[in-house]
Parts: sequence; C-alpha cells; structure tokens
Amino acid sequence: MDISIFIPIYRESNQVEGILAALAAQSVSKEFFITVDEPTDEFCKKIKVLESENVKFIVNHERIGKANALNNTVGLSTGRVLLFLDSDVGIPADSDYLRKIVMEMQHTDILDIKKRVTKNQSFLSKMAYYEYLTFNINSWLASRFMQKCPAVNGAAFAIRREMFEKVQGFRKVVAEDIDIATRAFLEDSRFAYSHDVEVQTVVHSDWRMWYTQRRRWAIGQALWLKDWYKHLTGRFINKPQVFIPSLFFLYPSAAVLFLSAIVPSLWMYNSLLFFSLFLSVKFNIALPIFLVSLATADVLKIVLISMSGFVVTSAVFYGFSRKLGFYEMKLHEMFVYYFFYSSVWMFIIIAGHIQVLLLGKKTGPDWKI
Repeated sequence: MDISIFIPIYRESNQVEGILAALAAQSVSKEFFITVDEPTDEFCKKIKVLESENVKFIVNHERIGKANALNNTVGLSTGRVLLFLDSDVGIPADSDYLRKIVMEMQHTDILDIKKRVTKNQSFLSKMAYYEYLTFNINSWLASRFMQKCPAVNGAAFAIRREMFEKVQGFRKVVAEDIDIATRAFLEDSRFAYSHDVEVQTVVHSDWRMWYTQRRRWAIGQALWLKDWYKHLTGRFINKPQVFIPSLFFLYPSAAVLFLSAIVPSLWMYNSLLFFSLFLSVKFNIALPIFLVSLATADVLKIVLISMSGFVVTSAVFYGFSRKLGFYEMKLHEMFVYYFFYSSVWMFIIIAGHIQVLLLGKKTGPDWKI
C-alpha cells in the first residue's frame, strides 16, 4: 500500500463518514483502520454499513486508549506512509489529497498537515482560528529554517513507517502526538509542513468542554517538558532564532509580562518629568499632573508595552496569515485574542505546569491514556 490511514474514535463520530467519502475513492493504493473504544449501539450499526475490504473497523468494547489503539492497528497495516487523523476533522474536496501527501512524504519523515478552524458564530471558534494560525506559523518556521521540529499537532499528520518503527510507535502519555514527534526529532528526522493539504478542525463551542480540552493540553505539555527538557535544551540554544519566535507566537501575552518585568520604569519617570516641565512652562499646571503621573507610571508602562506588543503582533500575524492562506483575520477579533483569550490560555498552561511539576500530577482528563 502507498498509504495507511488511521482514525481513532471514542464511542462515536459524526465526521468519519465524511472522511471516508472524501478519501476512499482516491487513486492511490490505501487502507483505512478505524479503531473504536466503547462504541455506542447506534455507532455499531453505522460500522456495519461503512466497513468494506479496505475499510476495517477494530472495535474495543473496553477502553484501551488512543496510544494502544493506534499501535495495534499500525501492526495490521502495510502502507509505506502512515496518516493519522482525528475523528472530528473535515477533509476538503480534493481528488488528489492522498496523492499529494504520498508525494510530499518522499522527501520527509514527518509531515504536519495544515489545520484550519472554520469560523462560525461562536466566540470560541473565532478565537481558535487565531490559535490554530499560531500552530501553523510555528510548523512553517520549523520546516523552513530547520527541516526539523520537536512537536506536531496530532489532529492530522503523516509519518514514514520506517521512522514510526524506529521510535517504537506511540507511548502511553497525555500528549502522544508531541511525544512521538520529539523522539523522531531526536533521531534527526526530516520535518515538513504542508501548504497544499489541509484539514478543517472542529472546536468546542461549550466553555466547559473547551476548558477540559485545554486543561488536558496544558498537563500534557507540562509532562512532555518534564520528560524531554534535558534533551531539548541544547537544540534550543543552537537555534534560538526559531524557538524564541515560536514561543512568542504561541503565548503573545507572555511577551507583555516578560517585557513589563525587565523594562525599568526609570524611563517612564524621566519622560513624565520632562512632560511636566514642558507643561509648567506653557500652562503652569505641571505639579498635579506630575504627582498623578508618578503614581501611575508603572501602569502606563504596562499599557504602552501592551499596545506596542499588540501592534507588532497584529502586523506579524497579518503577514503570516497572507502567506499561509488564512484570509479571515479581523483586527477586533485579534484584539480580544491577544488581550483576553491568549491570557486565559497562558494561565491554564501555568496551572498545568504547577500541577505536574509541583503537585506531581501524571495524567489529564481524557480517554487517550
């Protein structure tokens, strides 16, 4: 087989029919393995309709977890390229979709596929649009300047069978996608980002579900960092021009906190003093303004840094959005993303790291483990 496609499902999926309809008729030699943990009765009926010679469903009536399910089904496959898709992604109408992946995999070991959030009327979908833009920016930077990357978004990616076997498949960890990419990265695997192939990602419109998912991501990231920081520190030092911008894109609010902490307030006091002297010459009202300004100098510094950071971040995001084909960027949405959404996400990340590094938490709220 040219390519084997793997789709893990927990209980049921409304998208799997669309995925199969988009890919099953394509001309490359392919096989599908859909593994289902604890399927509902209704989904069991759907399986009987969807299963065919090249579409195999593996049903686990007990919960074995995503890593085990995928490792087991890879052992049943024969494809040279292994494509992993989440069960809630959408596949665009492209008759050459799989052929493009197979062609790109001739020159790389891991291919990160472009993820796009289709905006709807929900606030979370609008914010996730910019969040996923940051994922794509980081993958593009790594592909363009390093041809290597220690992370991949598991919603859709491909890996050569030889590399999958070399790193011995998925481990039973919360962030199994980042973990396998890191192990491949440490084996000097070649990494590429796909411009021509993409998936549409469904985001939660319910805040409770969103929080549960982001909490799992935060804990998974902290556990991943705990496992691999010693191995990655040297690579980070050797390529700061790639890794530092990547952190900025992922956590723009962190840049504001960092600059606010390290930039001294003296320049603000001196500026206010100069401004007060100017007013005293012109209007003789410098003293009250100066006294009020001194009390708010640090606040003004943070406001100036925040607004400057927002302008720079918006300009950079706009440039990358044009380059990567994300044409739905709006300034007022970017404002909310920068000052509210990314800040909330950063605090969830911090809380996750505290839980793992200080409180010893070892798992997250998800079926994958």
